[in-house]
Parts: sequence; C-alpha cells; structure tokens
Amino acid sequence: MSSLSRNAQVLRYLLEVAPGIGHTKLAKYAYLADLEARKYLGRPISSFRYCFDRHGPFVARGFFVAKDELVDGCYITESQVPLGPYVGFEMYPTERSVEYDFGLPDVQLLKYITDTYLSKNVRDLCDEVVYKTEPMLHARQGSALPMSRVNRKPGSRHEFDLERMLAGEASAQAGRVRPVADVLNELRARHN
Repeated sequence: MSSLSRNAQVLRYLLEVAPGIGHTKLAKYAYLADLEARKYLGRPISSFRYCFDRHGPFVARGFFVAKDELVDGCYITESQVPLGPYVGFEMYPTERSVEYDFGLPDVQLLKYITDTYLSKNVRDLCDEVVYKTEPMLHARQGSALPMSRVNRKPGSRHEFDLERMLAGEASAQAGRVRPVADVLNELRARHN
C-alpha cells in the first residue's frame, strides 16, 4: 500500500508519463482521466471533486493539497518558468519510487490521456477537448460539475468491460491462449 494519497498518486503517475507539464495541464489530465474512467469503469480514478472555475474544470484545494504532498515528500520537483507576463510551473518526477494502488485499467486510462493529449498546448487542450466534455456542457460557472452524467451504465447491451478486456490481453501476452486458427479448425472438425 502506498504512503501517498490516491490523488497524489494520480498526479505523480501523470507526471511520470508526461514530465515537465504545469499545473493547468496536469489538472486537466486528471479531469480527463476521471471522465474516461467513469465512462469505462463506472467510477473515477481519483477522489477529486471538480467545479466549473473561470478556466474550466478545476479542483482548487484538492489539487494543490495533492501536489504539495508530492513536493513535500520529494516525489516531484516544481520550478517557476516565465511565460510572457505570467509565471508558469514545470513539474518533474524525482527518482523516489512510488508504490501505486492502481489496477491495470486505471494505469491504461491514465496513460491513454497523456498519450492522446500530450502534443496539445494548454489552450487547445481546454478549447478543443475539455470545454466540450459533457459535464462542462451541462454546468454553470461556480458549480460542481455533473460528472456522474458520463458514468457507465451497468447492463447496457452495447458496453464492453474494459477490465475484462485488459485481463484477456494480459493473459494472451502471457501465452495463455489458443490460436484462432486452432479453434476454427476444431469447430470445423466437430461440424463435418
């Protein structure tokens, strides 16, 4: 069991996969990861509570508590960088190892978010992706985002089980499968 809170683990993992990003991008990645987890797992990865801030979804206190936990525990470094008239931040994971409490689906969703959106700058990430998500489209500024609107509905005829699919993929990679050709040949032999 990790000594880090679940929220700090989410931020640290995202920084391992996308080192050097700042506060805004990191917060938006956490939001998108929770959104995708709700769609495919029926639950968020973190326990962040998102509200509609003037710059989109954000977790003012919770985000900085988790980020400070990482800085204070020497799990990440944070440095200020000039961004024109503003000051930004870059965060990097340190060599200190983390024991994550994530399951395979959580890891895959976190990695998917960074792989998919790393090339976008913050403005495009917000304008083209984050602000167009269902919770953002159904929220009022200053209010909590209706995240449960995207929760997977158990029993839907058209759903797939991400956890089961990933377990099957891991099983196949471990060699616990039969080639499709063998299965088809066996079926043909039974019916001839």
